[in-house]
Amino acid sequence: MPVLVLVLLALVVAQACRSSAPGQEEMQAEVETALDVFVAELVAERPSDADAYAARLRAYVKAHSTFYGSAAALLNDSGTVMTSPYVYRSGDGLATLDLATPGYNIEAQVWFAMPLAANAGIWTAPYFDKGGGEIWMITRSVPARDDKGIFAIVTTDVPVDAPAQ
Repeated sequence: MPVLVLVLLALVVAQACRSSAPGQEEMQAEVETALDVFVAELVAERPSDADAYAARLRAYVKAHSTFYGSAAALLNDSGTVMTSPYVYRSGDGLATLDLATPGYNIEAQVWFAMPLAANAGIWTAPYFDKGGGEIWMITRSVPARDDKGIFAIVTTDVPVDAPAQ
């Protein structure tokens, strides 16, 4: 196919995606702004341990009623995940779990691996979060860095409808 045809096809698909999800751009902009502010606060005043991160994540999710959950995958000096508190909506409240378990394989998850490799924030495509939130979602993930480098990947999850098959 000629390049122009591929470019036009990509534009048509992108427009169709935008048209089918009213408010998607506004929601993503809201998440990006909130998460950037949250990460800046974590960088400025790093919590002392996983429990302190969980408390901060809980306050963040509680403050944003449209967000489903938020995680902080905490890295040691060699870049390995030590722990990853995840706060998410459950029933009428919030629940917390640690995603850094062998069964979840956190370092292979797109929401973790892509921003780490890109050294930049990313959005995931819709996915079913088996082992985490257990719902269809999209995730915004950003690296949190200080003068020594990336010390965490911090996320915001937003529920979405299951993609049409």
